[in-house]
This record gives sequence, C-alpha cells and structure tokens, in this order.
Amino acid sequence: MPKTQELIYAVVGAGDFTVEKVRDLRILTDLKQTQEVYGDFVKRGRTISKRIQNSAPTKNAVAQTKTARSQVKAAATSVRKAVRADLKATQSAAAKTARA
Repeated sequence: MPKTQELIYAVVGAGDFTVEKVRDLRILTDLKQTQEVYGDFVKRGRTISKRIQNSAPTKNAVAQTKTARSQVKAAATSVRKAVRADLKATQSAAAKTARA
C-alpha cells in the first residue's frame, strides 16, 4: 500500500478515534505506544474508507458522475462537429460569393 494512502487512512482513523473518545495524551510519549496508536489510526481509517466506498450513496454518486462525464464528452463532440460543419459551410458560401 502506498505511504500516502496509508497516511490518509491514519488521518481518517485519527478523526474517528477523536470522536469516539479522548485518550490520555501521555501515551504518545513512548515510541512503541505511538506506533501502536498510529497503526490503530491506519486500521480505523481503512475501515471507514472501505465503508464509505461500499455504501449505496457513494456508489450512486460514482455512477452519476460517470454518466455525467460521458454526456459532457458527447456534448463536446457534438459541438466540435457543429463548429466544423459551420466552418465548411461558411467557407463554401464565401467561395461561391467570391466567384459571383
């Protein structure tokens, strides 16, 4: 697992930990205990992130985003084709007018 993702999990886990309860901050002075607390934060963060990823509202939002993205892409393609067609029509009209 990438360290940045692990760090994000740790931050999320720390937030969950804080909401759940506030521990005595003196336990953080010992390196081993600090590492255990950090590992706990990572575990909590991973659990919460997975719960959010697997939730129905998140899955619905992802599906809607994919649909919107494809609609925007299709609209951009349509606009691009319309502009090209307009440009060709304008050039053709200009050429006919210049010949007349």
